[in-house]
Amino acid sequence: MTDRDVYFTGVPISVLVAILAAIALTAFGSALADINVLLAVGINLIVVGGAAPTVLRWRKIPVWRWPVYGVCVGAVISFVALGISVATTV
Repeated sequence: MTDRDVYFTGVPISVLVAILAAIALTAFGSALADINVLLAVGINLIVVGGAAPTVLRWRKIPVWRWPVYGVCVGAVISFVALGISVATTV
């Protein structure tokens, strides 16, 4: 098995997980933003900050490294989307 084979299976998994994580965090954040913007920001930071040590520890396991990369990218995309959403609605 070559590195090329690993990328052909790992990258699609990362993309799929990034999409799912971004959708989940954005939906959660936008629902909270309807209640209170500061609550949405605070809860999202607590959720991501609390999960980050565990998720980053999984990065060392070869099978889980691709989903971890996807979750990290999805969280960043979600925060950008929420920031744009909050900035345009205020």
